[in-house]
Amino acid sequence: IDGGRAFLATHRAELMRVQARTGVPAEIIVAIIGVETSYGKNAGSYRVLDALYTLAFRYPRSGDPAKLEREVRRELFFRDELGQLFALGREENLDVTKLIGSYAGAMGMGQFMPSSYRQFAVDGDGDGKRNLFTDYDDAFSSIANYFVKKGGWVRDGLVAVPATLRPGAEEFNPTDWTPNHSLADLAARGYQPSAPVPAGATATPIALDDGSAGKQYWLGFQNYYAITRYNISKMYAMAVYQLSQAIAGKELPPA
Repeated sequence: IDGGRAFLATHRAELMRVQARTGVPAEIIVAIIGVETSYGKNAGSYRVLDALYTLAFRYPRSGDPAKLEREVRRELFFRDELGQLFALGREENLDVTKLIGSYAGAMGMGQFMPSSYRQFAVDGDGDGKRNLFTDYDDAFSSIANYFVKKGGWVRDGLVAVPATLRPGAEEFNPTDWTPNHSLADLAARGYQPSAPVPAGATATPIALDDGSAGKQYWLGFQNYYAITRYNISKMYAMAVYQLSQAIAGKELPPA
């Protein structure tokens, strides 16, 4: 949290410009960079080309027949990303043999895969380049653009609010985090928001295991869904949201 506040203070001017232009709050962008690369300090130590080539043609096999289909899908995914890397190198005039990133081939402060780099990276400072490694304007603008273009980020929209589940009601776990359930439908299933929610809003129920304290229940809105487009894990999305609120000095309502 302290690192995020210091990072935001250092780059406030650039972040506020991006926030004004896109509607994605500065603290959300900072939280993403904090979770992904410790505010740019650890963006990976693997040659991206090596990582993608290995995963594309030597994807590890568990030997479990039940997992084989998933392993083949992942291998094909990385083959596509390897091709995307070569295309990115041509488009951005990058030497792909020198790019350093994660063990899975993600790059830059926000850890974009090559396909996401090509599709969502933007030139934030107008210098004619899309540099997600060392150009803060480009990195901030690109993360925000990802949320808007892929996640459908809503300016001034809610991310998530705590909720209660009526005793005896069955927990509702949708197959994805699309916020397409009306508040009336959720109320019929036993969910009630613990904070004000605009009339007509739609949401998705979220259940999180709080260890010895039991379950936490939340309602996630379009902007929560947008964070899950960055990483599909509900825990990832909630971690980013709660970290962003702490960085901004905002207290979350009690669960």
